[in-house]
Amino acid sequence: MGKAPVDANPWLVLRFNHVDGEVYGRGRVEEFIGDLKSLEALSQALVEGSAAAAKVVFTVSPSSTTKPATLAKAGNGAIIQGRPDDIGVVQVGKTADFQTAYQMVGTLSQRLSEAFLILNVRDSERTTAEEVRMTQLELEQQLGGLFSLLTVEFLVPYLNRKLSVAQKTGEIPRLPKGDIVKPTIVAGINALGRGQDRESLAQFLTVIAQTMGPEAIAQYINPEEVVKRLAASSGIDALNLVKSLQEIQQEQQAAMQQQQQMAIAQQAGQLASVEQRREQAGMQAMQAPVQ
Repeated sequence: MGKAPVDANPWLVLRFNHVDGEVYGRGRVEEFIGDLKSLEALSQALVEGSAAAAKVVFTVSPSSTTKPATLAKAGNGAIIQGRPDDIGVVQVGKTADFQTAYQMVGTLSQRLSEAFLILNVRDSERTTAEEVRMTQLELEQQLGGLFSLLTVEFLVPYLNRKLSVAQKTGEIPRLPKGDIVKPTIVAGINALGRGQDRESLAQFLTVIAQTMGPEAIAQYINPEEVVKRLAASSGIDALNLVKSLQEIQQEQQAAMQQQQQMAIAQQAGQLASVEQRREQAGMQAMQAPVQ
């Protein structure tokens, strides 16, 4: 026997969808049970119909001189005596019905694929990477409701339970009560919203570079703000990771001073070399014999 705080209950009952007035939720399959049963029935009908249509049965007219045994024993390319009009093949004649069932199977399969978030990219030679990216983004947006529910009913209680156990066993120090220290889980709509911001920002910069040229980005866009927004949309803490504007200016000033010092040293070396050559020329002139 044991006890645990209300917000750190070890028993976590998960559900896929929340239903008002019910203790437990409904599964995803239960919402589409009708489509699943219809798809199963149509698939069975198509399989059985295809098997019946694939069966080959010959008929021989009762008044025909060709005997069924002769027809059955005849090999491929054999020649037997008889009239072609007396021999026929049983045909199902359900092509139109099969086509209707096949189209319905395709419709149900497409609907269930979208319901269960199965990536279905158009199979074509003109399918671009942008089309695949948009399909993936659509699937991620459809998962927003599920992630939001799991954040509230699974991730937060699970984290509280782990923190409670870790504090009791001494793995981590006791956290102060209240809102001083409050863990935050970034998932669900918030995480999807950040991903959407990142995609929008990248597309915005791409459009500017394509329409106005790369030099427009350097002229109108603040690089520091772009880096900060990309880090925030990716859930990365930019503190002490991204250089501030003051640090960049200090580094630029230090680099300029170093270049100036190198230039002054180079000029001083050139002046010293010129002065040395002058002294050598003067000494040579004094040592030269007078004619």
